[in-house]
Amino acid sequence: MVIPHPQPFTPLYYQIEQQILEEIHQGRLKPGDRLPSEPELSRRFGVSRITIRRALKDLSQQGIIYSRQGKGTFVAQARIREISGFRSFSDDIRARGLTPSSKVVEFTRLSADEVVAQRLNVEVGEPVYCLQRVRLANDQPVAFEIAYLPVRLCPDLERFDFNTTSLYAVLREHYRVFPTWAEAEIEASAASPEVAHHLGMKIGEPVLTAYRQTYTERFEVIEFVKSIYCGKRFTFYVGRQYIGN
Repeated sequence: MVIPHPQPFTPLYYQIEQQILEEIHQGRLKPGDRLPSEPELSRRFGVSRITIRRALKDLSQQGIIYSRQGKGTFVAQARIREISGFRSFSDDIRARGLTPSSKVVEFTRLSADEVVAQRLNVEVGEPVYCLQRVRLANDQPVAFEIAYLPVRLCPDLERFDFNTTSLYAVLREHYRVFPTWAEAEIEASAASPEVAHHLGMKIGEPVLTAYRQTYTERFEVIEFVKSIYCGKRFTFYVGRQYIGN
């Protein structure tokens, strides 16, 4: 990996960006591939680490690469467009030809506060589940999700491993609860320290937060979900639609 023809009027960091982009476009670097370290890139290109750092920063801001603390810098998936915000994360990601997976951060029972109670249409203090997961597409962390569900709808939900099992599949197959309708609201905000940690972002980077309520065919609320997406990796389509049962 070298800069073939130095261009005196083009900044070195930009030339390096273009070289890395060319390798990605030609398939020599594929989504999920780990880039060489800063010292390795510095030696290969014959430039300072400051220059390398600037090039990588620009590529990261464009959503072309991303960093995972302690693991390195990786080539990102192409921007995921027209995420609906209504279907399950897994269905949305599969519809884009990618492989969804999850990593459970925490799964607990708690008493519904006023916000959660209002969203779930339950009494304040009613027992609810709180399932926090990092959602991945082709092993790349792309969303941090917090789901609340009434315990009375799905007792003993803790017996399922949601690292490997779809929540909606469990609801359908084991509880005869069928997610059928959904409505969502979406806002732009900045990544908190927790979100930045889970998604491999920098604190304060743009995120899109979707607040979704999912209903049965009789419009009984099944869940309230807060999903936080890396803003440079997603485009949302917003509306109300039938999601099937």
